Amino acid sequence: MTRNEFYSAWLSHFANGISRENIEKYVVSTGNYLWHVFSWELLDPKLFLTGNCAREAYDQVDKHNALYIDWFIDHETKSLTAKLRTANALDEMTEIYVVASDLTWTYMKTHESMCGPYFMKL
Repeated sequence: MTRNEFYSAWLSHFANGISRENIEKYVVSTGNYLWHVFSWELLDPKLFLTGNCAREAYDQVDKHNALYIDWFIDHETKSLTAKLRTANALDEMTEIYVVASDLTWTYMKTHESMCGPYFMKL
């Protein structure tokens, strides 16, 4: 899926219920990122994990057919490789978003050391 398709699909699955105004102000406007859904707590914090809890959840979730996009490099999603199946491996990346192929969970490792990583399972 292309970067734009990923962006739209991610928002429709993981940001469902957030007002259009907040999405436009905190997520899709220039200089903002998808993970601002979490960092600005536009969702109830009980719905997602952050930090080491997010890392542990990512390490335990079934990653069969998972997809990822290196936000600063890729223009399309790629199949998750064995090398990227642990949170420690993703810590070496700058800005990477991973999703289940059916979009039932997401893991986001941000470029900001004080933000994230984030994990959410629907």
